[in-house]
Amino acid sequence: MSISSNTDYTAISHIINNNYSINVHKISLHRDMIGYVYFLEDNVKKYVLKIYRSFNLHNALQTIEILEYLKENEYPVVAIVPTVIGSKSITVDTPEGSCVGILFDYVDGSTPERTVEMDKIGLQIGKLHNIMQNYPQDLINRTKGEYIDDYTQIMSSKNYSPNRIIDIQQYGDELWTRINKLSKGFCHGDAHTGNMIKTKNDKYVLFDFDDASGDYPIMDVAYMSHDTNFNRFYDDGYEKTMRMFERFYKGYCKERTLSDFEIKSIFDFIAVQHFQIVSRIVSCQGLQEVSFEFFDEQYVWLLNWENLCERKNV
Repeated sequence: MSISSNTDYTAISHIINNNYSINVHKISLHRDMIGYVYFLEDNVKKYVLKIYRSFNLHNALQTIEILEYLKENEYPVVAIVPTVIGSKSITVDTPEGSCVGILFDYVDGSTPERTVEMDKIGLQIGKLHNIMQNYPQDLINRTKGEYIDDYTQIMSSKNYSPNRIIDIQQYGDELWTRINKLSKGFCHGDAHTGNMIKTKNDKYVLFDFDDASGDYPIMDVAYMSHDTNFNRFYDDGYEKTMRMFERFYKGYCKERTLSDFEIKSIFDFIAVQHFQIVSRIVSCQGLQEVSFEFFDEQYVWLLNWENLCERKNV
């Protein structure tokens, strides 16, 4: 089963129709980032197909296990559509190698309004963390390289300013030293309202577990509370994030409580998210897509954020 490109819709339709008890007549590429995401339709309903990139095999297989566990525990997540032989995934040969494909039921609904629904979202994430405390499988643990060092390696590959690379490396080391003191446990890893659908029945359905790990639950709290501008630094980003966290925590604390140290670490993870997103852009789109101007912008942002956090924590 092979496709010649990510828009080889004829081949994709044949693969789906041969492996599932459906007859797809409409298909479109929705997103091309960590994986290829497609919207599909047959005569009855809609589906979402995700073809994971070849380097994401372990994440894809872990996603299946997590979704099945959460479904068994009645947590609202997207449902995996099984193949005709009962498998939860298929293998698709692509120009970049052998990839895993997973077909999901389409969830009808809307993106939650975080400014007015953060307490409900916080409650939901708290329930997720509690349920996953009893998860019976080993979870992926990601390294400092994945969270921090990939960013500086990319800057080096681009022959960016050595002095500025050292500044960013030092900040990354300081972040990791503090982060390493946090309690570990399940985290979704990419928790934001764009990965959540509010249904007509007021259920919040969470999806996209590709970055899930056994690392730091507080990361989900931080990423949900994040309320800064990614490209332009503004001093009010700290206070806006804190206010968003306070709304989130009104719901979350009904399930779980956080220590003062964990709450302070939220602002470290805001910086970590910048490191991660740059690495993700390059891994998916190539080094040529990243300009020196972009690195300059991120350098200024990160150093200003570091200084702001130091002033706030005095």
